[in-house]
Parts: sequence; C-alpha cells; structure tokens
Amino acid sequence: MVNYELHPEEVVLYENDVTCKAYKGNLQMTLTSQKIVFEKEKGLFKKERELIDIILLENVKFYNDTAQIKQKGSEVEVQTVDKNLTIAFSGMLEARKFTGKMINAVTGTTLAKRGSNMIKDAFTMVDDTLGLDTRGAIKGVLENGVKGTIINGIGKKK
Repeated sequence: MVNYELHPEEVVLYENDVTCKAYKGNLQMTLTSQKIVFEKEKGLFKKERELIDIILLENVKFYNDTAQIKQKGSEVEVQTVDKNLTIAFSGMLEARKFTGKMINAVTGTTLAKRGSNMIKDAFTMVDDTLGLDTRGAIKGVLENGVKGTIINGIGKKK
C-alpha cells in the first residue's frame, strides 16, 4: 500500500486484486484488522496507486449477531452502514478465504470459537427448555456407560 499507512496496532490480513461494482476497473484491495482499503493503479509507465476508498470494519452491519458478509460463488457482498459493496474475486476459493478473514476481523473471533459458542448456546437452550442437565447427562454416559446412566437416570437441572 503506497497511499495508506497502517496504524501501529493495525495488521494486514489479506491483499488481492479485485473488481467492485461501486468502482470502475481493477482494484488492489487490502483487508486490515480495522479497514478495507481500495486502491487503483494509475499511470502508463510510472505506476502509482491512487486511494479510492476506505471502509471501516466497525461500520459492517449485524443482524441477529451475524455480520452481513455473504459469499455467492466468486463474489462477496458486504453490507455497511454507508453502502453495500459487491466485491468480485478471481475464484471461489479466494472469495472464501477473504470472507473467513473478514468475518474473523469484524467479530474478533475465529471460526472454531464461533462454532464452540454455538454449541454452548444450543446446550443452554436445551437445558432451559427441558429442565435437564445435558452436560451432566453426557458426562454420566461417559463415566458410567449407557447401562449405568439408564439405571441411575438422567439428573434434573440444579
């Protein structure tokens, strides 16, 4: 990045050449831990980069605790407070790589952590709905076996 300087706490997560319907021509896109930076190469002989736009990650919209970043094939749609962007990549794998890094940066978590939280939330919902101690039941099955758990019963939630 020539025209944009990183802040001391900012890290580059992803760089690639893309196209975007909001801006004409090929763009150099850089995803940092705080922003998406779009730049365009200018000049025929002496190549220079011109800053086109900067999108702050804190402006990405959320709905039901889900960042509004959707991948459709080789395109990724990002909804922000200011505008909706459709970014086209060279292939589906590049789009998936960008989407994963973008969601990690926006939410501040990794895919494994989000998956773990979803499972914890599901257990809590089942416990609250049925009044059972699901974690205790699974622990009992692992410690006592299926036969011992059936004989001793599944404990009620305390």
